[in-house]
Amino acid sequence: MSGTKSFTTQAGSVYSYSVETGEHGETIYNLSRVFQKGPLAIGAVVVHPDFNLDPAMPGLLNVQFGKGCDDRHERTDVPMLGTEHAPFVVGHQLVNPADLEVDPEAEKPVTDPVLNFTRSVRGAVTATGSHSFRAETETFERVRDLVTALVKVYRADKTTAKRETQYAKYLNAQRAEKIQPELDAANAKISTLEIVRAELLEKLAKYTA
Repeated sequence: MSGTKSFTTQAGSVYSYSVETGEHGETIYNLSRVFQKGPLAIGAVVVHPDFNLDPAMPGLLNVQFGKGCDDRHERTDVPMLGTEHAPFVVGHQLVNPADLEVDPEAEKPVTDPVLNFTRSVRGAVTATGSHSFRAETETFERVRDLVTALVKVYRADKTTAKRETQYAKYLNAQRAEKIQPELDAANAKISTLEIVRAELLEKLAKYTA
């Protein structure tokens, strides 16, 4: 785990964080919100490349709220980024870092771009074991503000490339596992055809002897 660092979001919120590497190369940010009276831990946000084995668009990042597996009800350190009515933010977001690129030749250049979310932000009353629902606008804006800043931190981290290489190996192992049954079936067909071919050659030999 790395030492504690901090960043300020576009909205002016200050977060301190430490970083650890997950089992498969995920980048885990242990976050605290910094207030005048000091920092308060809010939970963890995990960032890694798109988990889809056949991604529809290359280069996306997955932002997961809480540590742990795909099942959100088994995650730990789910971040408290919501309101008093639904304090926990759950689920994940697939985001495109290209959203943060500034096009100086655009007719109306955006000086402070933010990430576009392709799905709603989900809030929950408890970290696990309760239904999630569409978060309030206030929560949505706070989460997008944080994730935008966090993706910038992720991209600027010199160890990100190493972690992404590790995560790519993890995905490739899954891809190989997915292909193996298809390869086994193809080999079985080839073996069957080889037997049929051998039988036909024997019959042909009898007729042409």
